[in-house]
Amino acid sequence: MAKLPSVYKRAGSPVYWGSVMVSGKRKQYALCENKAAAQRMLADIKAEQKGRSKYGDTPWQAFKNRYFEWNTANNNPKTVYLDKHAFDYFEKFHTVKELAEIDLTLLEQFQTCLKNTSTQLAETYKPHKGQKRPLGMMGNDAINRVVRSMKKAFRKAAEWNLMPEIKWERVKKFKTPKGRIEFFNASELGILLSKSEEIALAHNGYAPQKTITLLGACAGLRRGEMVNLEWADLDFKRRKITIQPKKNWHPKDYECRDIDMPEQLYEYLLSLPHKSHKVLYDYYGEPYSLDSVSTRYRNFVHSAGLEGGVHKLRHTFASHLVQNGVDLYTVSKLLGHNSITTTEIYAHLSPLTFAQAIAKLPRF
Repeated sequence: MAKLPSVYKRAGSPVYWGSVMVSGKRKQYALCENKAAAQRMLADIKAEQKGRSKYGDTPWQAFKNRYFEWNTANNNPKTVYLDKHAFDYFEKFHTVKELAEIDLTLLEQFQTCLKNTSTQLAETYKPHKGQKRPLGMMGNDAINRVVRSMKKAFRKAAEWNLMPEIKWERVKKFKTPKGRIEFFNASELGILLSKSEEIALAHNGYAPQKTITLLGACAGLRRGEMVNLEWADLDFKRRKITIQPKKNWHPKDYECRDIDMPEQLYEYLLSLPHKSHKVLYDYYGEPYSLDSVSTRYRNFVHSAGLEGGVHKLRHTFASHLVQNGVDLYTVSKLLGHNSITTTEIYAHLSPLTFAQAIAKLPRF
């Protein structure tokens, strides 16, 4: 006969108690006054738990709270913001009570629902100035991003042993068109710099638009890197810009890097007055926010008769380097890319053609 589990008495309690591990936590049960009967009851409870999935029941809300506590501590605010939107879409699609409800079929149905809803909204939507697109109307890129956020969350749940490992890659991404990277050519950059000089004449010789243009086109900085760049990050003796973490901000993928200042950027930054501890500031010496940089610079580009935003400057920096024969590995390091695969979007701009590459083979 199998040995019965042990039970115990609590002070002041007339019944025996027993404990069982449930979902990684110890749960206590009040049983009965007879010790042998209490042992049998506890054995039945343990057998029931053993017969169920080792993952037990995890309430959806409990997982969600834990996940976003982890997400907030480990990712940047923009990632957390996008992930919360993904959860909102998922919860509107399906009312989840337990994590055990999640499987491949449900995620595929969610992806299909996003696509069908978006298609239906697109058929009836007529754009009007000042009117936002209806909620749920998304392109394939946006749908892929939402589904990717949910996959990331479910993989984390598996790491925490809250659900089994599932091959989420079986839920395939929707295909998206891969167009050529858009960038400003040298002539267009000249137009932007001339326009910024006009603005500077009207604002005591200073135009933040010029700072943004040169930091992007001459150093390849991301929007967040521009906004958080401080004078302490500039080494004018070595002519280097250092991208490094700050108290409430860190670079993408936590990668630090040094970028050499070309002559044009070096001379400009050297001439700037230090009205703020930040390198980029407005006409009054106040630092910019991420959103204000995006909006104001896009309006500035439009006023110059061109199209594009802050990130187009980063593409400009990389594109001009590749066009002038700089290898992709070097460009990837200057941009702070984790993988050279990301940098390959600029490969078609290389002046070295396939025929030229083959011609470099030695005779033997």
